[in-house]
Amino acid sequence: MKAAELPPSESRQRIMAPVAAAVGLVAVLVWASCGGSPPTHYYTLETPSAPAPSDPTTNLVLGVERFRGPDIMRDDRIVHYQSSTQLNFYQQHRWSTDPTAMLAELSHRWLEQKGVFAEIRLAPYRDPVDYSLRGRVLDFEEVDDPSGVKGRVGLELTLVRSRDRQVIFFERRQAEAAAQEKGVAGVVSALNSATRQLLDEMMPGVVARVESDYREASSKSTK
Repeated sequence: MKAAELPPSESRQRIMAPVAAAVGLVAVLVWASCGGSPPTHYYTLETPSAPAPSDPTTNLVLGVERFRGPDIMRDDRIVHYQSSTQLNFYQQHRWSTDPTAMLAELSHRWLEQKGVFAEIRLAPYRDPVDYSLRGRVLDFEEVDDPSGVKGRVGLELTLVRSRDRQVIFFERRQAEAAAQEKGVAGVVSALNSATRQLLDEMMPGVVARVESDYREASSKSTK
């Protein structure tokens, strides 16, 4: 028996229907994949203003080496601890550069303001220096606990005298500051406060040790 033939218009409709459905599915998939993904927000810490021009109190040159840290401290995503054993990252909230680089730069600027060194070089540098400041970032994260949300910063500093490679200063400290507002902006502000507190506590020791070493060397050279 010969199969019944459809009129041309009806045949075209039956063929185009699944094609149209397929095209529609592709359009939905493309729209979903290209649909607006959440924007990425970038943050940084407050940088001390540049010091007013003045004569340094010594002729010494300090080199600030690249600060080190565990892998999570060399990641630009903001870290948050949900418990003492569980940590996570904010995928859409990131630092402008990783915490190790930020703290090295802030240490450099803090010391510049004191006017002790004739020059402070931030790594990488090739020319010789009188002292090298090494740092290790131990903590730089949001901490959530029953008392509220905090910013926690931990830092280890080592000062090495170049002429004999002796460590003349070493200190390890941690500081915390409570978030005063909700959201990631509050966490960033808390981390900024904890960082400022930490540098204000640690850097005077670095300066005092250099000044003491400089006086000792000067007195020996005059004898």
